[in-house]
Amino acid sequence: MLNYMKSEIYRVTHTKEMYLTAGILASLAVLLQVLLYFFGGPYRNTSFSYSNLVSSPMLFGFMGGMVVIFLYEGGRRNGNLKNTVAAGVPRTKIFAGQCVVALLAATVVMVVVVAVWILGAEMLLPKEGPVQLSDLLMEIPMVYLIAAAGLVSGVLFLEFFDKSGTSILVWLSVWIFVPKLLMYLGFRFDMVYDLALWMPANFFDITNGANVNTRECLTAWDTAEGAARCLISGLAGTAVFGILGMKLLKKRDL
Repeated sequence: MLNYMKSEIYRVTHTKEMYLTAGILASLAVLLQVLLYFFGGPYRNTSFSYSNLVSSPMLFGFMGGMVVIFLYEGGRRNGNLKNTVAAGVPRTKIFAGQCVVALLAATVVMVVVVAVWILGAEMLLPKEGPVQLSDLLMEIPMVYLIAAAGLVSGVLFLEFFDKSGTSILVWLSVWIFVPKLLMYLGFRFDMVYDLALWMPANFFDITNGANVNTRECLTAWDTAEGAARCLISGLAGTAVFGILGMKLLKKRDL
């Protein structure tokens, strides 16, 4: 598997997908700061800039899934995946290698984009409002494992399903549609409600206490219980999708 990972790292660092992803996201980050500087009006401050990330923690999960699509969807279309399987590399090793490489790539992209975002905001915008730089910096470790779980599940679905569209739809169902459905059912059944509250799409929601706007900054991880929920759910999600991927893809090799 180590040789496969080395080849994937070489491929990722010598193709345009990773650089294109980082470049587009970094450019959008700069564009937002420039727009706020010239046209922000009452929102022309670092608080509003940072609140775009702090109020949307699931955005990190979406970005993790997007990195997977950018890195590996093309391999399905151009036949690289079939060639790797035909060369005798087990799907379980492919899955594990892709998870590790995609996580490394996504982490690099995240660091670059967040750094550009912060640099642009600090240089161009007044330091005003309830959302501070410290809130954004605290968000990153709180959502990192959840984003990792989203990334691992993205690799799993892209490997398991034959069509990329199906993979994306299943990913959205697992991370958005099903949690919201369980939350609605939870209003009638206490057991379902307790389960639904462990799903990031629900415990990040404003209806469960999180509220980040121009007047206040109350995040899901402000309390010890909330921080633990973020870390435990992310770790559990990463483990569950990792184990599930190894088992399902091992069967496809048989």
